[in-house]
Order: sequence, then C-alpha cells, then structure tokens
Amino acid sequence: MKQQTSYVTEAFLEGRTLVYGHRGSRAYAPMNTIPAFELAIQQGAQGIELDVQLSADRELVIIHDFTVDGTTDGTGAVKDLLFAELRELNAAAQFSPMAEPLNGHIPHYPFTMIPTLEEVFSLVKEGAPLDFIINIEIKAPYCRENGRDEAENDNGIEALVANCIDRYEMDRNVIISSFNPPTLQRFKAIKPAIPVGFLVEEASPAYTTGLIAQLLPESSGTRGHEAWHPRFSMVTTEAIAQERQEGRMTQVWTVNDATVAHQLRDWGAIGFITDMPDRILAALN
Repeated sequence: MKQQTSYVTEAFLEGRTLVYGHRGSRAYAPMNTIPAFELAIQQGAQGIELDVQLSADRELVIIHDFTVDGTTDGTGAVKDLLFAELRELNAAAQFSPMAEPLNGHIPHYPFTMIPTLEEVFSLVKEGAPLDFIINIEIKAPYCRENGRDEAENDNGIEALVANCIDRYEMDRNVIISSFNPPTLQRFKAIKPAIPVGFLVEEASPAYTTGLIAQLLPESSGTRGHEAWHPRFSMVTTEAIAQERQEGRMTQVWTVNDATVAHQLRDWGAIGFITDMPDRILAALN
C-alpha cells in the first residue's frame, strides 16, 4: 500500500500556515499537560508541540525539563523516576499564567498529572480535527561544542515512540523533532516516511552545519530531515529561501508577537510554535 503524505507535508506543499500550541497553550495552562493540549485544540490551533522522555521503567512521558523540579512539586531526574512516582507529582504546581486568553478566563488548575504519549494520542484521536498535527520533540542531551551524541542517548526511545505511533495509527499526524541529529537518524531508520525536523537554537553557521552533516548523506535529498525548526530570532529570509530550495519547510519557535509572525510568514515560514495560539491565529488570520 502506498504511504499517504503526512499532514504537515501537505500543508507545506499547499502553502498553508500552521499554528502549534507550544507545550499546549502554555500561556494559559500548565505546560505539557492534557488541559494545555485541550485548550490549544479549543483555540483552533492546527497542532501542538510537546516533549517526550523515558521514565526509569521506560514509559513515554510528556515533560520538557530533564528534571521534574521546574514544573512539579517533586524533585529528581525524569530518567531516574518510575512512572508511578511521576504520576504522583502535580504538573500544575508551579504554573503561572503568561497572559489572559482572548476569550474566556484562566481557571484554577488543581492536581494535574504528567501525561503519557498514549494519552495525548487518545485526546487527539477523540477531540481534534482529522489533520491535527503533533510535533513530538524527542528529548536527548547533546554536546553543544561538537554535536557528538552521548552514549546514554541511545536508550531506544525512538523505537518506543515509533511503536506508539503505529498502535494509534498516527503516521500522518506526527512530525518528529530534536536538537540531536543522531536521534533523528535513528528514528528515520525505523520510520522513513514520517517527516523529521532539526531544531536549532544557535546562530553559528559552523555549529549548525556540523550537526546537520551528521544526518543522512547529501544524496538523501533533504539530508535526512524535511523541516528546519530554528529559534525565531536567528531566522533570515535568505535562510528560509535556502531551506525551501532544498525541499525543507521552516517552522519557527517560540513566536508570541504578531508583528514577528507576520514578518516570518512573509519570508516563507509555514509553522509557528507559540505559547499563545489564540493570539497568533487571530493575527495571521
């Protein structure tokens, strides 16, 4: 059976703009939680961005930091905590709103669990449009100086994410992203038809080129990744044009300013990862 085109690739080919809730609508709800993802869907976002890691007993959990200290009422490294221990933590414990939503108000968030990737897939299957996109960042520490992959990164998370995608039949709905090129390479070896995006946060050409070179050979056409995911402040119109010429889409993070969003769209960016989907949607529409 012929592989169907992913929804994010369809949007790129059709010239459509995509707005993603960054860790959900994190300006108004605890980041990387089901309430934040539900709110992004309700606000009309075309997708969400989230972060996935492994617990000590190899459950796929949704949390950004490598420790739980920054967002929960607990302490410790995610990789050292059992799933049951993570589920006892309150992911809303340190939530503080960034702004008021355009419509409605910010409720009080009681105890909120750290979700699993399966729970997010179930939410999207049941409550989002058919072509809703999930931008999954696979978290992996990496060496910023030379881009070398650390041995501890090869923990099999890519295969577990791929298996979860298969179980929920989400191939068309996902794009995988990472700052760590070998992570993308390992995922591509398992699921070559699913698009991947290379995350970039430094403006140094040598840094960026050195990391990209670790992906697949140049003969792969897009060098092993279909999307460029840079921090918005390092983007230029020339860079976006170069990515497009080489067959890659540009999706930028984290864009909360309407003027910036307009400029980047004029330059050719198609995806906007934002803490405030309602505001960026209103600005771009």
